[in-house]
Amino acid sequence: MPPERFSLLLYRTCLLGCFLGLVATLYYLAGLSGYLSHPLLNGTNVAASLLAAFVFLYFFGTQLRERSRLGTLLWLLILVLLVTEVVLGLVPPWSRDALNHHLAIPKLYVEAGKIYEIPFVPYSYYPMLLDMLYTPFATTPWDFTPKLIHGLFGALTGVLLFAYLARRLSPIYGLLGFFFFVSTPAILRLMNWAYVDLGLTFYGLAALLCLLRWNESREIRWMIMAGLCTGFTLATQPNGMLIAFVLGFVLLFMLARNQQDERTKMLGWTALFTFLALVPFAPWAIKNLVETGNPLFPAFQGLFGAAGGGGGSGGGAITIWTKRGLLYGESWWQMAALPLRIFFFGRDNSPQYFDGVLNPMLVLFLPWAFKGKWAEEKWLFFAFSLFYLLYAVFLVEMRIRYLLPIIAPLVILLVYGVHNLYLRIGRLWILVAGILLLVAWNGVYLAKYYQSVSPLDYLSGKETREGFLTRMVPGHRAISYINQNLSSTARVYFIFTGRRVYYSERGRVPLV
Repeated sequence: MPPERFSLLLYRTCLLGCFLGLVATLYYLAGLSGYLSHPLLNGTNVAASLLAAFVFLYFFGTQLRERSRLGTLLWLLILVLLVTEVVLGLVPPWSRDALNHHLAIPKLYVEAGKIYEIPFVPYSYYPMLLDMLYTPFATTPWDFTPKLIHGLFGALTGVLLFAYLARRLSPIYGLLGFFFFVSTPAILRLMNWAYVDLGLTFYGLAALLCLLRWNESREIRWMIMAGLCTGFTLATQPNGMLIAFVLGFVLLFMLARNQQDERTKMLGWTALFTFLALVPFAPWAIKNLVETGNPLFPAFQGLFGAAGGGGGSGGGAITIWTKRGLLYGESWWQMAALPLRIFFFGRDNSPQYFDGVLNPMLVLFLPWAFKGKWAEEKWLFFAFSLFYLLYAVFLVEMRIRYLLPIIAPLVILLVYGVHNLYLRIGRLWILVAGILLLVAWNGVYLAKYYQSVSPLDYLSGKETREGFLTRMVPGHRAISYINQNLSSTARVYFIFTGRRVYYSERGRVPLV
């Protein structure tokens, strides 16, 4: 496949992501206008997600197929992982943030028939782009579908990695990048949860790769795509502000490095990027501005204030150093080593160990990544990852899923490292053996995780929906009792439940 075919695949994948973002934004605007219960609106939203899934399948089945043995093996391994993720995604929603936020808030919107202010839930003021794609399913028996939509963004991120690496190296390395990404434990886990982190990862990587293509060609279409994808990161999650900030510095670096750009052109490119980035975010910012006087509420309350806004967002002024010292008794050197520890010692469901699992491969091959061509791009990937990592580790509460936007750039550097190490060693079997040993880390994780969820028990009818939820969701037995025995007008305060209110059918007053 000629290099330009891979460039076209990259562009079309970014365009598909922008299409989903546009549909979600229009759905949001219609919801604000009170049309959330309109069948045509919901049908269009559902059709857009189905179309995106079919387009991905087309890309995967035609553009990513390789005739070589190694290429076929990698393609089949990716297919097995994706099918496994679909099976895991067919069970009812059970993850915490889906039940207290990403499905619970859309369910309230659907019940009201419109999008409205929920002042007692601070995170209802967050931008919720992907949640708009989830909303039509929030009160239906198909409420597992948002998990598949979230997983789709992870799969599309894999296509972005393939397109970039196939153009720079070869399709084999593109498939290797796709495989490394979707087999990373944190990705394996989140691809079957109804969260938004993979959407943030997709749009952040798409914007970065489009900026690199613009820097190479100076074609305006790449700048337009980079700006829009940056805007969709802002509309997906508050962490999108950090991605947009870093991408702004990447653009300024590119402009400063090109001596041929006049000052007027530099200002023009910067203004275009900024304008396009603000367009997808504007509806969310305007809503918050009207409701609270702060377009970024609940962030920056000291700067903008929060007149009319709901309760505090928690966290206080305590630093991560003080918090980890008080809670876990960690010494200064343990906290200083956090940027490396997260790749080696992560554990699920353990705040002390970052509530997630990465893979040492993401950093072990870095010493070999920077040799050869495209050194500037490699250092930009590294700088993007390092800046985001340091911010997430030392300035906010540490969770692996908050770091997802750095995984894709690190996967690119990992593949470059594998390529350069292979050229240096010259013996394929040694390299393959080392990679398989490290990939086994991911395989063991997936096997244990699959066993803990046991989706086939539910899908085969061996386990009922209530039985599955009682097993997987803490406190669900109490919620079932409330639904069956309390009157429809009962007011319920959810204390010690983690605010998992999605399955409640009685009056909800979430405690925040």
